[in-house]
This record gives sequence, structure tokens and C-alpha cells, in this order.
Amino acid sequence: MQDPKTILPPSILVSLFKDTLVIPDMEKKSVEKEKSIDNDTEELPPIKVKSKGPLKYLGDHHKKVLVIVEDANSVYLNETDFILLTSILNACKLTIADIALVNMGNQETSLHQILETVPSLIIMCFAIEPKDLKIKLPNELYRVNELGESILFFSKALSSMQGTGIEAKQEKAKLWNLLKKLFDL
Repeated sequence: MQDPKTILPPSILVSLFKDTLVIPDMEKKSVEKEKSIDNDTEELPPIKVKSKGPLKYLGDHHKKVLVIVEDANSVYLNETDFILLTSILNACKLTIADIALVNMGNQETSLHQILETVPSLIIMCFAIEPKDLKIKLPNELYRVNELGESILFFSKALSSMQGTGIEAKQEKAKLWNLLKKLFDL
């Protein structure tokens, strides 16, 4: 007879053997198949699910300016685009405190829902199309659209304005010409 002090309780015994020690033939074949599939395919990026809930935005919205972007890989905006955005805002005599920055890449919302939370006078949309905002407007870049009390315009992505290439400079110039009119610069 064994000494009762040396017998392990079942809960500890189970925790010691978390993995299966013996794999039945049926399971063995499916495990081998999974391994071969994993080796044959390249790793896919994780699927990001857009959250539904209260609107998330960055900034204090002091000057009633709304900036909408699409960046599924960032909470608000990647670092290089954020730096460009802050320089654009500085040129317009604005700061992050003056705007509300909304990233539609990781939250499901509409322009109507956004404006209920952050009513805005000027709405800048970077790499956003009207259908993304659930509105019907022509998708003309750098054209002012009046939307009730608000002025809305669409622009190419901030990433397209990075660097010193001809195309980047042209996009920055188009945006700057529009911003000069909107902000009386």
C-alpha cells in the first residue's frame, strides 16, 4: 500500500500533463495534415475586426475641425503620417488639441454618427470615400462640399504626400491650395 502523503491530487496531476501524451491514429493524420498545410502556405496577417461602440478619437476638438483617416494597422495613425498631419495642422495654425482625429480603419461608424459625437465645421477626409462614411457625395478630391453647417473635402492618403517625389509634392500643393482658402492663410 502506498503512503497517502506521496499520492498527488487529481488537479495537480492534470496540470502536469496539459498536452496529450498519446495521439490516436485518427487524430495523428489530421495533425500531420495541419502541419503540412502550415508549411505550404505563407502566414496570413491577422484579421482585424472593426469595433462597434463609442466613437474613439484623438484631440480635444477646440476649433471644430474633424480629420478622418483610414489606417487599420494603427490606433489613430501611423507615426510618419501623424508627423505629416501635425505639420499640415501647424501650417494652418492648428494643433492636435484643435481637431478630432478619427480612424475609420478600426471602428465601424458613419459620418452622421461621428458628427453626433464631434459636431464639426471643417471635415478633412484622407483616403476615405463617401461610401465609407455612408453618405452620397461625388468623390472628387480637393473639392469643397457643403454639408449643412459643415464643409467637407476628400484628399488622397497622407502616405501619398510623403517624401520629395514629384507626385508627393503635387498632392501636397493641391491640399495646401485648398487649406489656404478654407483657413484664410
